[in-house]
Amino acid sequence: MSESAKTMLFVALGAIAVAAAYLIDRPTQAVNVSSLVGTTLNTQFEVDTPKRLQIVKFDRPTAQTKQFEVASQDGVWRIPSKQDYPADATQQMAAAANALIDRKVLRVAAETAQDHEALGVIDPQSAKLDSNSEGVGTRVIMSDADDKTLVDMIIGKKVKDAEGQRYVRNTNQDVVYIVELDPESLSTNFDDWIEDDLLQLSPFDLTQLFINDYSADLSFGMTQDGRIVPQVSWDRRSEITVNYDNKAAKWTLGDLKGYDKQSKQMVEQQLPEDEEINQEALNELRNGLDDLLIVDIARKPTGLGDDLKAGNDFMTNKEAFQDLVAKGFSPVPLKAGAPPEILSSEGELIATQRDGVEYVLRFGQLQVQTDSADGEAPVDPAAAAEAAKAAAGQDGKDLRRYLFVMARFNEDAIPKPQLKELPPLPEGAAPAEEAPAAEEPAETPAEGETPAAADPNPDAAGGDQEAALPPSEPTDETDPAAAAATEEKPAETPTDPAQPADAAPAKAVPAAPDAANVAAERAAIEQENQRLQDEYNATIEKGQKRVAELNERFGDWYYVISNDVYKQIHLGRDQVFQKQGAAPAGDPGDDANPLQGLPNIPIGAPPTE
Repeated sequence: MSESAKTMLFVALGAIAVAAAYLIDRPTQAVNVSSLVGTTLNTQFEVDTPKRLQIVKFDRPTAQTKQFEVASQDGVWRIPSKQDYPADATQQMAAAANALIDRKVLRVAAETAQDHEALGVIDPQSAKLDSNSEGVGTRVIMSDADDKTLVDMIIGKKVKDAEGQRYVRNTNQDVVYIVELDPESLSTNFDDWIEDDLLQLSPFDLTQLFINDYSADLSFGMTQDGRIVPQVSWDRRSEITVNYDNKAAKWTLGDLKGYDKQSKQMVEQQLPEDEEINQEALNELRNGLDDLLIVDIARKPTGLGDDLKAGNDFMTNKEAFQDLVAKGFSPVPLKAGAPPEILSSEGELIATQRDGVEYVLRFGQLQVQTDSADGEAPVDPAAAAEAAKAAAGQDGKDLRRYLFVMARFNEDAIPKPQLKELPPLPEGAAPAEEAPAAEEPAETPAEGETPAAADPNPDAAGGDQEAALPPSEPTDETDPAAAAATEEKPAETPTDPAQPADAAPAKAVPAAPDAANVAAERAAIEQENQRLQDEYNATIEKGQKRVAELNERFGDWYYVISNDVYKQIHLGRDQVFQKQGAAPAGDPGDDANPLQGLPNIPIGAPPTE
């Protein structure tokens, strides 16, 4: 290659480098500043046009950006920054759009980048940022269904002495404007974008609570042949069942069991005479279930069933196994040869509704609160435990706990229909084809027998009902003295010539009307019984459908609740019962140890049964 050719090549490469540098760090678009005052900052669009919202912030301590995103995917709002968790975003997106559209420029605050730090509008995604950077703003990007950008702006500091005004700029411009803007609707809090009623239950439909109070901690031991196997320390304390009496508007004790260390079994116990149910604590628990607020989520590992049953594939998946243990759920066989089941770190609560729907809540390990725009738990469980201890040193305000939720159907919770018994047909009133049944007096009810002996089963209530009735026992149904008087009555007037003539028609004439009346009564009862049975069947079908819907929502996720919510809905024996006449205490579990459930707590012996 000649020298001139080399020179031309270097010149060309230099020009390309200059052009590339210009494109990468080019001056922002020139703006006629004076013409912008009074104009609308962003392109006009309808409030339902945005289908994606990204909010980017800068975290100084870590020198990292925190991004929150919500988007409509196939018509369903989800949170991509939270593993595509379903969002309740229709109203929130409309509020966010309203906060950004029709923002009129009140005045121009600055025209060059030198003022960006002072006004708080530095791009949080700038590559020049570090932990000492100041004046970093919040970047907000809105786009439509075709990913066309509708808004891309940076929101800065409040304007001094001007309520409701902010410094803002378009990301591709240096000019800083002052506009009226309320960024409250541009929240990056996870709980602001999701369904805030997780369980969707009615508190006064709750009929029973079962509190299984225990702690479980997983460790590993070595067998005689050198295999490493999981072992669980299981500290069982109590099992408490309480029922709600609607008429009396109070909780009553259904069952109380405690752990007997000698037999290693849960045994029945009696509530001491000087103790009573803490009505206030249980009412607070019920209210907490009604308004169960979650602050974060985590996706369950693959291979784990909706009911936390661990299959063989799951048990051989090391990563999934460790993930489960880190969140406070121990997969162990509770009996020799039985498949592994999951024990929760801090016990479980079962809440039963009158429609048969049961909510099973299992309380797992602690998680330390992190920024809501990211929110991922530490990968190292040991590091998480140390962080949790540090948080507990600050009164536990930053403690959070994993929660597993599932629904199941309990048919026994629905009262069986009270079906009315069918009255027997009069003797001789059966249809012709049923006549042989009348020839069996041993199976035909006596004339004085009441309907109480009828079969309550509506399926057996047919035309041959009288043949199916059991032999009657007059001494249970009638007064023996009255029966004897009835039998002696004809003997008292043997000389009355009119009596036999009058008695014969009395037996024959009413036979037909009685049969018709009884048949009509039976038909009415059968119809009412069928209505009650249909209602019962419909209630069961509705409850089973509801359980399927709930598990569709719960199936993929662990939930994370605050420590305050945990103390409200997680009660032990000391919170469920109190001394009689005791003054109402503060919030349930106020004195509970916030460190309860941390790894490696010595909590008893492994189960033997």
